Amino acid sequence: MSKLSWFEGWLERKEKYARAQDKFLSEEKFSAIGVGTGLPAISQKSTFSFRNVKDGADRFLGISQSGEKPYARIYTRLGNPTTEYLEKALFQLDCQHLIDAALAADEKRPTIASLVCSSGMSAIACTTLAMVKSGDEILCGCVYGCTDSFFRGLEKFGIKTHFIDTSDLETVKKTIENNPKIVMFFMETPDNPTLKVSDIEAISKITQPKGIALVVDNTFATPYLQQPFRLGADIVVQSLTKYVNGHSTSVAGVILGPYEFMSNFVFPVYKDFGPTPSPFDSWLNAQGLQTLHLRMKRACDTAFELSKRLENHPKVERVYYPGMPSHPQYELAKKQMRLGGGMISLELKDGFEPARKLMDYFASHTTPAELAVSLGSVITYFQHPASMTHAGVPEAARIERGITNGLVRISVGMEGVETLWDAIEEGLKLAY
Repeated sequence: MSKLSWFEGWLERKEKYARAQDKFLSEEKFSAIGVGTGLPAISQKSTFSFRNVKDGADRFLGISQSGEKPYARIYTRLGNPTTEYLEKALFQLDCQHLIDAALAADEKRPTIASLVCSSGMSAIACTTLAMVKSGDEILCGCVYGCTDSFFRGLEKFGIKTHFIDTSDLETVKKTIENNPKIVMFFMETPDNPTLKVSDIEAISKITQPKGIALVVDNTFATPYLQQPFRLGADIVVQSLTKYVNGHSTSVAGVILGPYEFMSNFVFPVYKDFGPTPSPFDSWLNAQGLQTLHLRMKRACDTAFELSKRLENHPKVERVYYPGMPSHPQYELAKKQMRLGGGMISLELKDGFEPARKLMDYFASHTTPAELAVSLGSVITYFQHPASMTHAGVPEAARIERGITNGLVRISVGMEGVETLWDAIEEGLKLAY
């Protein structure tokens, strides 16, 4: 029996509608949903007028006109029509199979809901604060540095987090068996920044009987490469700042999860804490969705080719890329991801000093890339996890996870293989 009151009711619908034999939405359907029927107008308003007192009272009860999202036309902190459009599109990309199955079964009750937040971290925070209480425990993998520090910071509220390698199923099983207070399992796959791949389907079959909610951060993969609900995830979060936006022009995040959990637990946190995206940011992200499939395909193709060349470079010690046969979880990546992704991590021979010189080379505006910590942009970004995105992770934990001082993370953009390779070769020459 789960300690989460909504979990048992979710399981029946999860097995009936959310899990799927087909691992991906077809490319044509994906592109059609992303493009949509054209972007809506930007509803740049903080507040909305009511028709009369009853209309206002109804809206505060969550009663809305047909086709409108509850609360979306009261006050933009609670929802906004432009954000509503983005939420619907993101919901379809991850859950179109669920929609089709529910329609075929004439199912009228909603199963999963989506909620766009002001950042990926606010999506993670709202999900966590809605789920755990003092005395509960969390199981977490190798994740983004701020996610790591957020979970560590919950200890002052009596919430303990266990950090493990989620790609190791035996460690997952043992940790869950030995810690019965765990209620939430949080992981990234591929993880940040070592690009280890964790088996969502296998882990879900471990967590589900124990009543533990499996939360997957799908930022690196996006719904184009990986659709976690089909594999058994209970909740999916994503930073829209990255691949969905695709141009580093806004910050936002999204939560998708069981309707009861989202309505009765997440939304009250969202309403009161106020991590609301601006209408303009939602419009920018909806625009980014229109080309997501094209940009992801280009980034994956380029990253694969660069990884092959880097793996054979005499100055490169090791390359981490899920789409390469040399990757430890290559077969798993092929099974649960459409392509290998647009992220590469690598270790140079002789460690930090040549890595620093390589990254400083890309800090110059004369190169076709940037030294910057974001990812998923049309621009290629190089960065140093140990001193940047994961600087807040305790050193011993960083080293244990493979986040060494010589590790370089690359988010591959749209510049093209030869342009990037020429620059990388030049940078490597200067690094030694």
